[in-house]
Order: sequence, then structure tokens, then C-alpha cells
Amino acid sequence: MKFIHAGDVHLGNPFSGLDKQLPFALKKTVQTATIKAFEQLIDDAISTEVDFVLFPGDLYNSAENSPFIQEVVSKQFQRLSDVNIDVFLSFGNHDFEADTRNHLPWPNNIHVFPQEVETKIKILHSGEKVALTGFSYQTQRQTEKIIDDFPSKGDADYQIGLYHGALGVAGEPYAPFSLSDMLQKNYDYWALGHIHIRQTLNEQPFIGYSGVLQGLNRKETGDKGYYLVHSENQRLIPEFKNVAPINWNSMTISSMIDEADLIDQIISLKNEKITFWSITITAQIDATIIERINGGVTLDKIRDQLPTNMWVVRLSVANAGQSSLVSDNIDQQYWTGALEKVFEESNITNYLPSQVPVFIREHFMSNDGQEELQNAMEQLIAERRQNNED
Repeated sequence: MKFIHAGDVHLGNPFSGLDKQLPFALKKTVQTATIKAFEQLIDDAISTEVDFVLFPGDLYNSAENSPFIQEVVSKQFQRLSDVNIDVFLSFGNHDFEADTRNHLPWPNNIHVFPQEVETKIKILHSGEKVALTGFSYQTQRQTEKIIDDFPSKGDADYQIGLYHGALGVAGEPYAPFSLSDMLQKNYDYWALGHIHIRQTLNEQPFIGYSGVLQGLNRKETGDKGYYLVHSENQRLIPEFKNVAPINWNSMTISSMIDEADLIDQIISLKNEKITFWSITITAQIDATIIERINGGVTLDKIRDQLPTNMWVVRLSVANAGQSSLVSDNIDQQYWTGALEKVFEESNITNYLPSQVPVFIREHFMSNDGQEELQNAMEQLIAERRQNNED
């Protein structure tokens, strides 16, 4: 048996954190990055002759999708149908209403899990029986422990769980579960979605996240893709496959002579594919260079000399222009940690009334939206501090 586990494809993602200076050729690549990654997955599914493909939530970036995205999905699903490859699909917190919105018809090989936990059966050519159990989100916030509704393994040769959620306790927003919750079900594989970082929670049976198919912002660094899973001695073993056309990466420069040396170091970076870099300087540099970096002058000079498969998204100096909100008696690490806690996705969701439209929620959960909120908060605190001093 072979199958693909691909969480968090996020088709239609707008890619946050990129400025208007991005060259046209790279801009076109960015606009199609999630689509190209998705199409490569479909190519691989066909060429490796998998039995089925699993999408455990957030196939789409939102419930509403353009006609173009609808056409892409319809075409690729039809390609799988033409070679008798089934798709088992659930909706997550980003696309939780997608099954209630208009979209192009899908072929009969597409099996969508409803909002209640359901088990679907697949009989392989070998005669083996595979049970697949999953659910789709009922709302953008799924605070109940849906894992409690999953049945224990039945009489199938293999039982696979599709679960879009995060480790946690009841009341947390994304279908919280514990590792012991899943192990008690005696499943052979748990295909997890929601967390964009590829990670393994348990080796055997495998419980883990395949991560996002294509990194969506500068925080989602490194190779991205899906798991190709095969059976071996009754065990299901995942193998990572990198299909992202764009890599986001980051680095720290701890030693430099001057601006020219900095530029040389950056443009000499090796990039096997299109790479967007975020670069932080920790070297001791004089105030003039700091001003040139903070003013964007150095970044413009770097961008003028970059190879065509590379872009520098962010260039910053560590602790330069450190927030004036942090007084001498407040630990910087505490302040930074507090900011990150406040601007976690779940916290931002809590601040927004339920009547707020989905597209507004998604804006404030994006990098751009979070930075906008943080800047507004810092400005407000600074103004109040200034008023107190006056």
C-alpha cells in the first residue's frame, strides 16, 4: 500500500511580507507557488501509483475561492480520477465553510468527511481493507476534543486517522488532543494537519504533521512538501518529499568588515531553488551603517545585485532601534515573549467578535495583520507614556 499525506496546502494564499519591489518574474512565481506545489503532488501521486491521497484540512486558504482556484482543483482531482486514485479530504479552520460554498463539481473519487466524525472504507487491489476516519471543522474555532468521538480500530487491516488540530486541552481553539488520546485508538497512522512545521509526535504508529506544502511567509523556513507513505511488515512508514518551488530561509551575519563585505556575503549565498532570505546582523557595526540599513539604503543596494533565483525580504540589525517601550528595568526577553503570546493566532481570534467576516479574521492572523496590530499597540503605548511624562 502507498498513499500521500499532505496537510495544509493553502491554495489561494496571498503570501504576506513581500514588498512592491519584488521583480515581476519572482512575483509571478510567488503567485503560483502553492498551485505548482499542489500540481507536483498530483504528478507524483500518479507516477508513483499511490492508492489514495489524504488532505487533513486547509486544502484551501479560505472558504471563498476564486474561479481560477476552483478550476485548478477540479482539473487536478479529475487527473486522479482518470487513474482511479481516491482522495480523502477534510476541511480545517481556514476552509471550514468550503463545502457549503459553490465550487465546480468534483469527480466520484473525492471523499469529503462531514462535520461529524465518520469512517470511510477503501478496499485495495490486494484485497486489504483500509478504514479512514476523519471530520471537518464546524466553525473556525473547534474547542471540543473531537478525538473523543473517534472509534477505536475495528476489523480493518489498516486504520488511518485524519485529524486537523493541535496538542492541548479542551477549550483550546483547534480540536485539542493528547498523544495518549490517539495511541489509545490503536490506529496504524495519524495524518495530522494544522501545524505548518513538519514534525513527528510518535514514530510507530506514526503520528505527525507533514507540514505546509509550500512555505507561506518568512517564518516558514526550510524544505516543505508532503509524506509518501508505504507499508512494510504491517507498518506504515512516511518518507518526506520536497515539492515547494520557493524556499524561505533565514541567516545571521555575526562578522562583517563594512557594507561592501556585507553585500558580498549575501549575494554569494548558495540557492538550489528560488529562495527568499531574512537576514539579521549581530556583528558590531557603526551608527552610520545601522542608519543605512534601517533606512533601506543597504537593502536596495543588495537587491540590485541579486541573482534571479534569490530575494532578500528583510534585512535588520539585532537590537538596533530596540523598542523604546522597554525601560531599563524590564527584561527584553520577557517583553518579546509577552508580545509573541499576545499575537498568537488563537489570541487574536479571541479578540475579534464572532460577527467579524472571515476575510478580516484571516488578515489579522497573517504576518502583515499581526505586524499592523503590534505597531498600532506600540504606538498607542508610546503616546500614553509620552503623555504621562508631559
